[in-house]
Amino acid sequence: MGITIHYRGTMDDVNQIETMEDRVLDIVFAIGGRATIWRSFADHDTSRVVRGLIVEMEPGQDTFSLLVSPEGHLTSLFQIEDAQKKPFDEPPYCFVKTQFGSTQGHIAIVHLLDALRQKYFSNLYVSDEGEYYENRDIGQLTQKMQFLRSAISSLAEGMREHGLSSEAAEDPCIVATRVERIAALVHQKLLADQPPSNSLPQRDSEDDEWYEPSLEEDVAIMDQLRRKNDLRSERMTRRIAEATAAGMSTEEAFELAMQDEGLPVPSREATEQYESDDSFESAELEEQWLVSLSSTPFDDASQDKHPALEQAESFLDHVMDLTTNDSIRSSFVSVLARGSVNMVGGLAQATYDEFDNNFHRALAITQIKRALSGHAYARGAVFGLRSENSITQEQSKELHNRLESLQATIQQLAEQAWSTPSE
Repeated sequence: MGITIHYRGTMDDVNQIETMEDRVLDIVFAIGGRATIWRSFADHDTSRVVRGLIVEMEPGQDTFSLLVSPEGHLTSLFQIEDAQKKPFDEPPYCFVKTQFGSTQGHIAIVHLLDALRQKYFSNLYVSDEGEYYENRDIGQLTQKMQFLRSAISSLAEGMREHGLSSEAAEDPCIVATRVERIAALVHQKLLADQPPSNSLPQRDSEDDEWYEPSLEEDVAIMDQLRRKNDLRSERMTRRIAEATAAGMSTEEAFELAMQDEGLPVPSREATEQYESDDSFESAELEEQWLVSLSSTPFDDASQDKHPALEQAESFLDHVMDLTTNDSIRSSFVSVLARGSVNMVGGLAQATYDEFDNNFHRALAITQIKRALSGHAYARGAVFGLRSENSITQEQSKELHNRLESLQATIQQLAEQAWSTPSE
């Protein structure tokens, strides 16, 4: 007995996974849930990566898997290892039980799945035992959930201990209002048209002097700039590695990578002149934003560090101790180090300013997602190192404990960024 949502499908374009993650994270944190970015690697082939999100929409509900296999199939938590080993013959079935949560929690998952079908999984199949997905009848869903609660009343005390609300006594109009809010959030953050990647908020436009972009618009723009910068960085890193392996010096390889990206290679004289010139009025807003990501605002010792940043830096110090251990020879070491650096960089940028306006909040939200992504790669690398016996069980446990604490801190920061009202 229970109410379960079953779903299966294949992503139309696996290259859109990070964009999907960004949008779903925005929805989940805005609703008040929690989400974890996931990355795990096959032992025999590190190119087979399971990616996506693990969502805790609300207390009482099952964990909601939005993990994607290397081929793009939605994958349940129980099938992660299977997806890493080899391709599925067909998309597997996933499911999430919602009977111990609230009506609005069930509805949030339904609207999210429906939006994912429209945006990223055109062949998504969904079967809802509450029948809300099929007919959008709130009354029928509420009746089913109320009947189930009465049938398992012996669990009521346990449910109250987990902070679940008793919706049976609530006015249907209140529940309907919540549903409308959820539907609006999903549409606003996932289905609404996003601004083009080369656009930025124009707050001083003569044609629209009083227009201010919404927080969602600012976040979408920041996300696009971050992905653009990340892709460029990855391409340049790969090109430098190839060039140095072919016998080039590091300086020559860097200049080649710059040329491949269509970037000017500054001469020593030009670099010295640029460093002596403190005028940035001619720089575009996009370049200002990208440059800001490369700096560490907390270099100023007089400024107190946010606890989240202190945790991330402590973890990075611990990782650096591992990387200097000559007995550890594994490709996962560099993955762990890079993930740790992204956590520190993301949290440094996210906690630099107060959440006093939409622009600061949008920048913080984007950088928090950068930190969550770094956290996912770091955790996946720890699994890889342990599977290779490159680290001991004790080392693995300590790293995972630190990562678990960091994850809770980063998620709390994300909730704060989304919940703080604009002034």
